[in-house]
Amino acid sequence: MTAHDLPAGRHFALTWGIATPYGGMTTALLERSRMFAEAGTPVDVLTLDPRPVPLGPEFAELAAVGVRVRNLYDGVRAGDIPPSSNARSVPEALRDGVDGVITDEVGGVAVRRVRLGDDGRPVDIDHLRADGSIAVAERRPPGGGRLLVACDRTGAPVRSWRRRYDLYSDWLDSLVRDDEAFIIVDSKTVAPFAADYRRPRVTMVHVIHGSHRGPTPGSVRASRQPVFSRLDDFDAVAFATDAQRRDVRALVGSRPLLTTVAHPVAPVPAAVLPAEADRTSAVVIARLEPIKRVGDAVDAARKLHREAGPAVTLDVYGTGSRADELAARASGDPAIRFHGHTDDPAGALAAASVLLLTSRSEAFGLVLVEAMAAGCLPIAYDIAYGPADLIRDGENGWLVPDGDVDALAEAIRAAARLSPERRAAMRARARATAEEYSADRIRRRWASVLRTAQRRRRLQRRTRPLLREARRAARAVLRRARTVARRARALVRRARALVRRTR
Repeated sequence: MTAHDLPAGRHFALTWGIATPYGGMTTALLERSRMFAEAGTPVDVLTLDPRPVPLGPEFAELAAVGVRVRNLYDGVRAGDIPPSSNARSVPEALRDGVDGVITDEVGGVAVRRVRLGDDGRPVDIDHLRADGSIAVAERRPPGGGRLLVACDRTGAPVRSWRRRYDLYSDWLDSLVRDDEAFIIVDSKTVAPFAADYRRPRVTMVHVIHGSHRGPTPGSVRASRQPVFSRLDDFDAVAFATDAQRRDVRALVGSRPLLTTVAHPVAPVPAAVLPAEADRTSAVVIARLEPIKRVGDAVDAARKLHREAGPAVTLDVYGTGSRADELAARASGDPAIRFHGHTDDPAGALAAASVLLLTSRSEAFGLVLVEAMAAGCLPIAYDIAYGPADLIRDGENGWLVPDGDVDALAEAIRAAARLSPERRAAMRARARATAEEYSADRIRRRWASVLRTAQRRRRLQRRTRPLLREARRAARAVLRRARTVARRARALVRRARALVRRTR
């Protein structure tokens, strides 16, 4: 074993769920897991979503190299959690056709029945097996709280819990057993539970995928606050850039182990790249949501086309709530084309000359490095943590002032008018930048981070009892000191009384 090897033990990636089409966080999680598995360390990707989506053919390829996706409720259906004597009685099953009861299906199979309350939110849930039997029944008792009961195929109770976190913990315990284990939690939704899950042989690392910045300088956005208040409960917290790590350090102080691990990007062989003459388009690959501001890219392209600028088409790949609005915004401009989701982002990037990234915030901007690997020059708003860390303006891409559509259009114009020699040199520098994020380099970095986090966890396990004993001793000394102080004050009062009598 060398220092570059991943540490021995069970390796897990923990997230809420895998939605399709999946975005940057899931892409990074799966590529990291593939990278570990291809280096000889299998990874189980664990999901807690009660409605897992059917997995596509790419997951068969991941399974072939050692990446297995496992869902909590599928695990309970299969009997992964051992029975317990504390099992409570089985609640009455929910029935189809009853007012307020709906049935959720995945792939045509009923996976759960839900009774909705007056506010439209789930009150009672039955998680079902394929044969219709109840795997887990969730109820809200009249006195408040929650009751979860796991059942066998005959309907008999086998285990019960008062919180979902307890169910999650028992499932992880059944997978980890007594082995040395490493859990990397990617989802901010799951992170509060992960911070609570402490086991003697489990090293827990949280990866922060998004920007933490709140609406005012020095603030943390609301969705991050529950975790940022307790980062020290993780054995390590990883960011994609040094800049974000430094900013968070200034916010939370010295105690948490904060580190930097970027995301790996696969190289694109030069032989598969198209001829320069064929690379004339601009491309956007993003969720069509407000945070991505794809409308700015559309407006910049329309501005160029109105001004009879360079013949640059804009190809937009992605889906989201703004799709119809953006299509209407580009209406009448045949050089702006919407393609929906793509399963081949690398091919789309290799075919384009420039990538436009107009996000409001990024933690890394994985698509920037993917573009660079394909020799596609990025043009991005100068925002924290992504573009500002990766792009050297005018050398391997362009940075433009945040929100400045005119500057964005001018950068597209400048890229189109570069000489072939200058453009080739910039593409070469972009590809060289992407090489810094090779799987081999990032895997070595992860090996170092996991070993450091493991040592920290072991050290804390040894020192915590000593710290507790030291605190108890300090409190005892403080109590004795207070007692002595009280006695001293009493003696002083008596002495003063005697002095007064002798006058």
